[in-house]
Amino acid sequence: MDQELKQRIVGAIVITSLAVIFVPMLFDDPIDQSGEMIGELEIPKLPIHNKQGLSSTPQSIDEVISLPKPKVITQLESNHVVNTMQHWFLQVGIFGNRDNAIALQKKVKSQGFPVKVKEITTDKGVRYKVWVGPELDKKRAEALKVKIDKLNNIKSILSSSDG
Repeated sequence: MDQELKQRIVGAIVITSLAVIFVPMLFDDPIDQSGEMIGELEIPKLPIHNKQGLSSTPQSIDEVISLPKPKVITQLESNHVVNTMQHWFLQVGIFGNRDNAIALQKKVKSQGFPVKVKEITTDKGVRYKVWVGPELDKKRAEALKVKIDKLNNIKSILSSSDG
């Protein structure tokens, strides 16, 4: 191979390599230099809590004496835990015919709403309730009611339980 051809090929490779390295730098955003001076972060240690809620162990007898006396439970308190969660449902229909309830369920489900059919027994026989929900927020449930009523030309009933 000719010496002059070799030099041209090497020159072309060098120029192409430099172009590949430096041309993208012309089109990139400037480098942010503000993040270079990050100091070392020190995470504080968590306090150690004992059963009385204190963050350290007592150091003297006086501190031990001043601790609150533990509560002795002799009988279980029946109303100790109260469930404050409330669920809202929309009753969009009640039918004596299961096929009608399933048809409404499919229609409402195709609109993107969570819907279920619940079978109940009344003095008039078996009925099928179509429910949408649950919703945890009453305002959102009311907005959902307006939307479903308008889409399906019905008057649903807002209920705080599914029974």
